[in-house]
Amino acid sequence: MDPINSESEKLVRTKMIGEGLSEEFTSDFISKIQEVRNGETGIVKWEEVGDLDPSKDEISLEQIESEYPGDPKYLKELVVIKLNGGLGTSMGLSGPKSLIEIKDQMSFLEVVCRQIEFIRKKYEIEIPLILMDSFSTQDESQEELKKIKFTQNYPTSFLQHKVPRLVVPELKPLEISKDNPEEWCPPGHGDIWFTLLETGLLDRLLEKGYKVAFVSNGDNLGATVHAGILEYILKQNLDFCMEMTPKTLADKKGGAIFRRIVNGQKKNLQLLETAQVPPDHMHEFEGLGKFRTFSTNNLWIRLDVLKEKLLSGSFKLSLIVNPKKVEGKEVLQLETAMGSAIQNFSNTKGLIIPRDRFAPVKKCEDYLVRRSDAYALNPDFSVTMSEERKKAGLGELVVSLDEAYYKKVKDFSNRLQVIPSLVRCTSLKVEGDILFDKKVIIEGDVTLVNQGPGQRKLSELGVDRIANDSLRFRFT
Repeated sequence: MDPINSESEKLVRTKMIGEGLSEEFTSDFISKIQEVRNGETGIVKWEEVGDLDPSKDEISLEQIESEYPGDPKYLKELVVIKLNGGLGTSMGLSGPKSLIEIKDQMSFLEVVCRQIEFIRKKYEIEIPLILMDSFSTQDESQEELKKIKFTQNYPTSFLQHKVPRLVVPELKPLEISKDNPEEWCPPGHGDIWFTLLETGLLDRLLEKGYKVAFVSNGDNLGATVHAGILEYILKQNLDFCMEMTPKTLADKKGGAIFRRIVNGQKKNLQLLETAQVPPDHMHEFEGLGKFRTFSTNNLWIRLDVLKEKLLSGSFKLSLIVNPKKVEGKEVLQLETAMGSAIQNFSNTKGLIIPRDRFAPVKKCEDYLVRRSDAYALNPDFSVTMSEERKKAGLGELVVSLDEAYYKKVKDFSNRLQVIPSLVRCTSLKVEGDILFDKKVIIEGDVTLVNQGPGQRKLSELGVDRIANDSLRFRFT
């Protein structure tokens, strides 16, 4: 090995071991660094991206529900895991995104807990809810669980790892100042599988008879337990299932699964993330032709098969090489996605689900839609598109908020003092600084524009209802 490379990897090892990370995890991360040195970019070979066979690779939730009623006896074999490591930095947050209010004065985390408590009470079964936290979210999230009095006989949390950011081109660990958190980054949610094993949690769950884990993002309140899917997986002896939903033109960034083709031979299903797509094929990836559905990151996995694969030594996750700039330095973040684990299993399926099971909040536009009456908090505490909106035949609401004034949750909350009614709105665009200071019904396609330098109030319009396909309201 080149002496410079050897020294860089020695620095990585010293930094990680010194932070209390295990020898096994550290060695695995160094192997990823070696992949990058050997030319790995994370970009797929497009000739290997084959089409899915809908009759073999996919099944609709509608078909599952028609054949598998969802016998509640199987629920005793299920554990629910939520990804809870995000700080919501893209929304200007410095704490856990799961702790901001979403419905009826409840946080995301409280709604998730109420979902689980609803099932426990209905079926008298203790389904464990376990959070995969980061070092930045665990303490505050545990305080929230205490506040809402959520308890169970299993740990409510386990910590995902952290890895050093790597300075280009040496790939040595970033050094800024002592204890600066910017030197570290999360290794992507693909870290979940290794961590479940390393913490002993996987063994504990298996010993207690749990067979399947349902894993999803903590900000997706549509991802609730589905007894029919669980029964289908257990009766069909499936190892790994990924929930997919039909793509719209607004869904450019979601990952998709494909059948890998090598030398004309069909291989296992694989996940293709945006960062892995060759630039000259991005239009094809984002279009509605080759990839008709995208991953919701709702995953179902057999725990016994997962352990077997992890211990085999051949468990592989596709590497995502994410370039960033920190403190003026070019760095790489080496990440993996948990859905890419699908490539390790033979008995897999893409589950085609309706949009109701996919209601994430990644930015303040999503936040407004979920907070509004376009989405409802149901008796089982799922958050889905409201019945009124569905009956009106309306699809996903498209919202665009001026980033200068609404990108951060604090600014959003200061300006959206009263959430408008959007149940019959098809699109809303807000340009400029506008204070939503009164209840207004917004219907159809609406654009609100403040062209002036100062803030203007919605109440200045003197209306309670704004509706028209092309009407523009201007504040001058």
